[in-house]
Amino acid sequence: MSQANVNEWQNALLQQVDQLIELAKTRLPAKNKPTVRGPEYWQRFAKHHYVRAADLMKEGQGFEAAKHFRRAALFGHSKAMLYLGQMFMQGRDLPHSIFHACCWLTLAENAGEEGASELLQSLIHQLTAKQLNSARRLAAERFEQLCDASFDTHGL
Repeated sequence: MSQANVNEWQNALLQQVDQLIELAKTRLPAKNKPTVRGPEYWQRFAKHHYVRAADLMKEGQGFEAAKHFRRAALFGHSKAMLYLGQMFMQGRDLPHSIFHACCWLTLAENAGEEGASELLQSLIHQLTAKQLNSARRLAAERFEQLCDASFDTHGL
């Protein structure tokens, strides 16, 4: 194949690629503005995971239920935060951890969940000042995650 034939072949190939790109632009959906999904959208997911957790608890599958409570809590479900705190506090189906209980109960209390304050007050004296500060810092970090998860931007 001569150099002239190679050049012709390359030009023809590039033209075909350009035509395919143009065809793809007309047939593929255009990128619209990003869709921002707010709290209402995520509340459905939180509720789904909360209900699933409650069903698993009834079936005696506490560890699996805790996974769904955590997902619901990270989508902002305050009762799921409360139950996670209780599960860590009691060491039921999860490792006994006053530290983690304090974290989840702090979030539940700040979310306005009734009963969280009393539970939190009953366990705060079991933590050192350093542990309490660390638990509150973890609660603040989880709050940041919760806020990030509550608004998902699509299309960027």
